[in-house]
Amino acid sequence: MKNNNLWLALLVTVNFLLVINPIFATAPSEQNFDDIDRMLDQQFKQKTADIDSLYHAYEKAIDDAYKGVTKKIKVQWPKSVKLPTKSTWVGYSKNLQTRTIVNFEEGTLVIESKVENNNLNLAKQEINVMAEQISSSTTASIEKLDILSQSFKEKLGQQGIKPKHKKTAKNNILKQLLPKVEVLKVTNAKVSELALVTTIVTQKNLHPSSKVLVTTQENTVVAINSLAKPHSLVDKKTESKEEKLASSNPQIKLELIEKPHHSVLKMTVKFVNNYQKVLLANNFDDVKRFSIKYDVPISVILAIIETESSYNPRAISRVPAFGLMQLVPKTAGVDAHHYVYGKKKIVSPDYLFDETNNLQLGTAYFKLLKSRYLRKIKDPRSRFYCAVSSYNTGVGNLAKTFTGQKNLTKAAKKINTMTSQQVYQFLLTNLPAEETRNYLKKIVARRAKYLHFDNAIKEI
Repeated sequence: MKNNNLWLALLVTVNFLLVINPIFATAPSEQNFDDIDRMLDQQFKQKTADIDSLYHAYEKAIDDAYKGVTKKIKVQWPKSVKLPTKSTWVGYSKNLQTRTIVNFEEGTLVIESKVENNNLNLAKQEINVMAEQISSSTTASIEKLDILSQSFKEKLGQQGIKPKHKKTAKNNILKQLLPKVEVLKVTNAKVSELALVTTIVTQKNLHPSSKVLVTTQENTVVAINSLAKPHSLVDKKTESKEEKLASSNPQIKLELIEKPHHSVLKMTVKFVNNYQKVLLANNFDDVKRFSIKYDVPISVILAIIETESSYNPRAISRVPAFGLMQLVPKTAGVDAHHYVYGKKKIVSPDYLFDETNNLQLGTAYFKLLKSRYLRKIKDPRSRFYCAVSSYNTGVGNLAKTFTGQKNLTKAAKKINTMTSQQVYQFLLTNLPAEETRNYLKKIVARRAKYLHFDNAIKEI
């Protein structure tokens, strides 16, 4: 409460200056900005210490969650642990024997279920239950499958931290990307076909580790030996069907993958055609609104989303960073929240998994980078290249790239002696992390395909 009062006092002071001094209101000097920066730093020194303490708890909680969940998954999937990443979302059933892997970059959904005691029908039922959950109207059932996120919240709770963010039901974007749930379900006919092929392969004494048995929604059955397909297994008629199958590129594929100690029933589903447009349209109104509000081009926001998460709303990395624009709670999250709401706060993963929240804070943070932290860089294009690099590596590391010191004023002076093209080439050559160099190239290249959205805004 004390910090809130200080912040209100500061706002009153700034508003008073704006009223009595129109010059300050329309064209604040660098010195005025520097004074405000110093005032903010002084007012929130204690708040920053509290945030550091809280963030350490967050770091420990997510590290413990990763370790604990990995250990549990290894019991059922000893050589195939799958966890969420920036471009993939992974969910597990309660018994961990069935899982779903949604790859937003490749445009595929995979549901896998372990086959215990050759019980294909049970595995079929498990896949169908998972398909129902994945195809639900809201994200509620998706969240129940996200065991990493659940574990993270549990670990935070053990440290006395309970996120205050109230979740609201959101539309499930996967429902728009996948066929209807009735199409996704595994039928008894398909299971029978797989069982038949299993019998054929076993009779031919094919080593279990090399078997991959496939059927499709066209009821075509194919036996494939991943090492070398013996002609005795498949007649010419079946081979021609296999060739036809490969060229037709079916949307749904069902496989029984035989391994030495267990089998896996696997369903692979391709997203609808042009699924990227569906993902883009899902949040475009928010993107356009925040683009106008924070003066960040739509093309930049969309290039960042594609590069950071491939439009995966539940993207997560070990940094940790969360959501569409991959915000780090301690740095970008705190600074952006302070800028938007006037309060320094570490927001929860659930808050950042909400697409609207994520887009607002992510866009506001890019606004801060280009208009406040990097304001002393005169050339707009040079400032853009530096803002993009800073979004990935931080402004301190950006400054250090140019001067060897984390001093933005000194870095800006050097940058201002260079052309924008020289700045771009300098960054691609001297940024210490290859990830950041590649990140800059990707954003510049991907922004180009979204530029028409910026022109549309200008015409309104």
